Amino acid sequence: MGVKFQRDDSLDKKFEEFATFPDLELEEKEKAKQADIERFLNPTPKKKESDKK
Repeated sequence: MGVKFQRDDSLDKKFEEFATFPDLELEEKEKAKQADIERFLNPTPKKKESDKK
């Protein structure tokens, strides 16, 4: 008596949807971090309405 298994690709599909490539995430996080640093080091001056008088 033998047992037959049928290959199911549903787990592979779920993994592809769930899995992310760490290199891409690191690049995006690094870009966001650099943008935050630039905003901190070079803040834009805020205009106050009381200074206009």
